[in-house]
Amino acid sequence: MKVYVIRHGESENNLAKKWTGWADVHITEKGVENAKKAGAIIKDIPFDKIFTSDLIRTIETALSAIPGCCYETSELVREVDVGNIANTPIASFTDEQKKARAEKGYAAFGGESKEEFRSRIKLFMNKLEKSDYETVAVFSHGGWLCEMLNLVTDTQISREHLCCNNCTVAIFEYINHTWKLHSWINLT
Repeated sequence: MKVYVIRHGESENNLAKKWTGWADVHITEKGVENAKKAGAIIKDIPFDKIFTSDLIRTIETALSAIPGCCYETSELVREVDVGNIANTPIASFTDEQKKARAEKGYAAFGGESKEEFRSRIKLFMNKLEKSDYETVAVFSHGGWLCEMLNLVTDTQISREHLCCNNCTVAIFEYINHTWKLHSWINLT
């Protein structure tokens, strides 16, 4: 099975440089253009199933990338819940908050712990493993995509050390009970 994971296009909060998490914000005009570029990469792929996060920015991205597509929303492919820092400027994040996040994940702010987030992604991956899909698209989020990469490669690459632009297209394969990273395509 090949699984194409597409990060959403630029959102209003990406543009404003705010934490987003589960905040439901729209994509910008640039986000629509991002999605169309991603759509050009995947346009000839006959997907057996298309999943999106249930947050509007991923749905808008899917519909801009693949106009008129049929999709199923899933809370399992939502971004990490950042708790009460959602919609606050990233630049206002203090050293104390950075330390708390390093120790407890976003549970320090009433959101998800790293373990809870990883468990949710693993649950989705297990669902795919049990399916008979050959080709799947998943419209999701940057944190979700980076954490899936960590699970597949059995690493802990920090988001700060990985280029994951809006509408990055990552292709994973599940073959012989093993997940593999096939490709990582960053859009500018």
